[in-house]
Amino acid sequence: MEFARLTFIVLCLLETVLTILCIYLFSPKQSTPPMPIQNGGSPALNEVSSLASVSTDATHPLTPTTPPAYLNLPILYLVQTEKCLPPYLLSNDVLGNGSLGFEVVVLSYKKACDNATQHHIQYFLQPSTTWSTGRNFLLETALTKNKPYLYYIFMDDDIVLIDLKQMNPWRKFEAFLRSVEPAIAAIDLTQDNYLQMIRNVHRDRQCSREEDYVTCVWFDAIFNAFHYNAVHHVLPYDPTFDNQTWWASQMAVIARSEVLCRGQVVLHTEIVGLNKDHRPYPRRFDFSQQMFESWLSGFAEKHVPPNCLQCANVYGQQWRTMGVNHGWSSSTLCLPPPPPHDIIEPGRYACSRSTLLAMNPLLAMVPLLVQKYT
Repeated sequence: MEFARLTFIVLCLLETVLTILCIYLFSPKQSTPPMPIQNGGSPALNEVSSLASVSTDATHPLTPTTPPAYLNLPILYLVQTEKCLPPYLLSNDVLGNGSLGFEVVVLSYKKACDNATQHHIQYFLQPSTTWSTGRNFLLETALTKNKPYLYYIFMDDDIVLIDLKQMNPWRKFEAFLRSVEPAIAAIDLTQDNYLQMIRNVHRDRQCSREEDYVTCVWFDAIFNAFHYNAVHHVLPYDPTFDNQTWWASQMAVIARSEVLCRGQVVLHTEIVGLNKDHRPYPRRFDFSQQMFESWLSGFAEKHVPPNCLQCANVYGQQWRTMGVNHGWSSSTLCLPPPPPHDIIEPGRYACSRSTLLAMNPLLAMVPLLVQKYT
C-alpha cells in the first residue's frame, strides 16, 4: 500500500516536471513573427500576408510612427437584410459615405434591391437562406473578391450603435480596430449588459483592469469584427442545428473563438448596441452537450500548433462539461486585454497559468516556474 502511494506521488511529480519542461521548450516565444495566413489559396488574403511583415512584441509592442501599410486596408461590412439597407444605415454617418475606408456587401433574402446606386455597396439576392447560411454566403463572397481587407464586420441590419462619449460610434469602432488590431472585437448590447458581468468578475476575483476594451468570452452576434488573420480559423458558421435554433451557430463561434483565440477576443467598453427589431425565427437558449461535441471535436487539432494543443483542449473540455455556464465563469475573463498590434495566432495565450493549473494542480507548488505564462 505504501509502495503504491509512493509510486503515485513520484509519477505525479514526474508529470509536473515534464509539463513544465515541455512548455518551456516548445511554447511560442514573444519574438515569434506574424503567423503566415493559411486560407486555402485566397489571393486577397495572400496579398495581406505580404503587407503584414511587421515585427511585433507581445509584451512591449512596437508602435511605429508611420503605420504599416496593411493597416490602411479597407474594412468590409457584411449585412443581411430583406431588400435594401434601411435609410438609417445609408446615412453618411453610418455606411453611406464610400470615401471613408470601408465597403459593404449585402445579402437580400426576400427581394432584390432596386435602389443600389452607391458604388461601395454591393447587393446579392439569396432567398431561402438561414441566418447562418446567409452569413456563410457573405463570407465566401468576401473571400473570393480579388481584394484584401483588414477586418470583416458581420452585422445585422437592425443594429443601432451608441457611443457613451457621444462620438460617432461607427468611425470610432473602425479607428479602434486599426489602432488595437484585436483578433475578434464586439460590442455589448444594452439589453444583455454582459460588460457589467465582466466587471463583476474583475471585482470579485480582483483581476484585470478597465480600459476602453476588455477581454471577453461571450459576445452577441449582432456586430462582430474578425481580423483577416483570424476569420479563416473561426469561421464559417455551423448551420447544423439551424432547424432547432439560429442561436446555435453563434454559440459555436463563441466556443471555438476561446479555444483558438483565447485572450484576443475583446469587447469595446464605450460603444454599445441597441437591437431594435426582433423578427421571427427558431430560437432557444438551450445548447446540448451533443452540440458542443459537434462543434469542438477535433477542431483544435486542425488549427492549434501541437505545443499549444493540450492547453487549448482544456477550454474545449470545459465547454463540453459546463455548456453556456462556462462563458460566464471562464478564467479567460481575468486575462489582461491584448496589447495593440499583438501577434494573432491560434493558441497564443492558451497556456496561461490558470490553464496549467487546470491541467495539473501540482503546478501551484512551483509558481515561479510558470509565472511567465500568467
